[in-house]
Amino acid sequence: MKQLTLSQQYAVLALDGQTVGYSSAAKGAALRCLKAAKVLETEGALACSPAEVEKKLQKAVAAARKLRKREAAQLERSAAASLKEAGLLEEIPDLLGCDINYDTSGVSLKAYRCREEDYLGIREGLRAEILEPGDITRECAVLLWLLRESGCIHDCFSVKEQQTLQERMTGLAAGDAFCRLLWEKECHSPWQLFALRFLREKHNLFRNPYLEGVNLVFPFLERRNAIFIDFSILGTDVKERRAATVAFLRERGHRVEEVKSGTETLLKVENAYYRIFPGARLVYKLPVQGVNLVPVYW
Repeated sequence: MKQLTLSQQYAVLALDGQTVGYSSAAKGAALRCLKAAKVLETEGALACSPAEVEKKLQKAVAAARKLRKREAAQLERSAAASLKEAGLLEEIPDLLGCDINYDTSGVSLKAYRCREEDYLGIREGLRAEILEPGDITRECAVLLWLLRESGCIHDCFSVKEQQTLQERMTGLAAGDAFCRLLWEKECHSPWQLFALRFLREKHNLFRNPYLEGVNLVFPFLERRNAIFIDFSILGTDVKERRAATVAFLRERGHRVEEVKSGTETLLKVENAYYRIFPGARLVYKLPVQGVNLVPVYW
């Protein structure tokens, strides 16, 4: 894998699966954090002394909070162009376009897809460093902070792993000034937090200087769409419905594979996982059979 900057690594994780050219709460949070990453790179925050970190973090947070739609759109185009030039990113048909509401309307949607080996390389490298005992690099700390602030933690860590992550972050904050200052910062203004509705009591993260009774609540923001694909399910079994879904998605240019997870089989579409449920939807008051694809967060 090519040597990537901090902002490029974060962009690979945060832009993957995002719809091209359309704004959303998830993309807005991701781009604010990307802006913060750019500022931290420019300011050399990863190499400065703890005494200088506070000002640089404040500058990054202020820039993220002040990011406006036009600048965010330009930042998205610039980041996407940089990743495309490096061969890390491409535009593919958006999975949402397979939903009955879009598939029958003729609307064309595109989404970003990061190269799997690079996406997994960055994600697994981060997971390995933070979940194992010992010190972590500043780059790892900042990436983790950016994922927390953009609600992407749940894309990278299972519910069980988040307990370990909580303990690790609390312990690191107690022994490392850089981590402590970093965890305290938020990239969102109060009105943005209210609008996103994904941060619950995060202000309690550092409610006392000794980190006693800390209750870390990781933000969560739905980044993947549930979709409904219409086809006849009467008289079919689970395996047949799954095969029909895989064929439908592959015909529309998606990378799909079946993945065993315990007693169930999930569909891995691009870099995300989905469960399949049979169902029906009313279209002009008429029931239409099909399957629901629902995102799976570890």
